[in-house]
Amino acid sequence: MKPFTFYKLLIFTSSFLLTNCFVLPESILKLKPDIEKTEWYKGKEIATIDNDSITIHISYDRNINQDYVFDVDVINNTQNPILIEPERFSYIMKKGSIKLGEVLKPVNAKDPELVILDLQKSYSLHQSNVETQSMFYSLGYFLQFVGQTKALLTNDQELSYQLEHQTYRLEQEQLINDAQNRRISETLFASSNFWEIIALRKTTLHPNDNISGKVFFSVNEFAKAVEFTFPVDKYDLKIIYNQTNISP
Repeated sequence: MKPFTFYKLLIFTSSFLLTNCFVLPESILKLKPDIEKTEWYKGKEIATIDNDSITIHISYDRNINQDYVFDVDVINNTQNPILIEPERFSYIMKKGSIKLGEVLKPVNAKDPELVILDLQKSYSLHQSNVETQSMFYSLGYFLQFVGQTKALLTNDQELSYQLEHQTYRLEQEQLINDAQNRRISETLFASSNFWEIIALRKTTLHPNDNISGKVFFSVNEFAKAVEFTFPVDKYDLKIIYNQTNISP
């Protein structure tokens, strides 16, 4: 093969691989409430849905990690306690594209209690793995010590050099794993705190009291309009949002 032809083939192959390895960025989804009267606060459009008993202020925040994120504030206007259960909140597509034969089903909000529990399980499992890994490293260092003792007693310089090299590699490997483990632990801990602090969680809401937090729904990129339903006590409050898909 001629050098010029070879380089052309190499450039073509490289271009093909780079093109097909490109990861598409996540689309930006804008949701706008389909009601006449809204208010704005720090760039967020706030819609209000209410009846004589319940008032809900809701504003779309953003889409992140394939989730819609909403800020929701619920006010109890009754004379009785009511139970707020965000996992019962849901939406259904009202307008958009669906696959042939696909049946539209409500999409429930993520249950913060289950998400937090899963994160706590992952953190506990990771800590167990870290301790097990530490035990293996301790065993490795002990075996290296036994080997070095034998090398000194037998004056085996070659064995001593090999063991020193193995010990150095073991130490470097441990440093890398320790750094990775710290990052994983910090991420899991931070994620759990994130959900515990900012998510709207299951709460008994007393008369004239309110509770607020973020609510997460899995996104539907093919929707043009979605209807959200907020079951609170014996009431179902609904609101439609129109969706615009913006490519980065």
